[in-house]
Amino acid sequence: MEKKVQDRLIKFLKKKKCYVIKTKPGPGTPVGCPDVIALYEGWWGAFECKASVKSPFQPLQKETIAKLDDWSMATVVHPDNIDEVISQLESML
Repeated sequence: MEKKVQDRLIKFLKKKKCYVIKTKPGPGTPVGCPDVIALYEGWWGAFECKASVKSPFQPLQKETIAKLDDWSMATVVHPDNIDEVISQLESML
């Protein structure tokens, strides 16, 4: 389910002409880094995709999302809120 959420979000962002980065855990990727980073004309957003609202977080994910949200836009996306997130992005991009 997480992959479906991620795929839908990425497809939407690319349709809006965002430069999209899909991160992968491993060397060079900071602990807690969100799954998807999108850049568009001076704006950027970071998105942690989850299979459900109850999916567990890895170390530092919540803290990283909170810090990045203070700087621009960062949020957790799951099946229950993806429509709301896309609607919010639609009005921003």
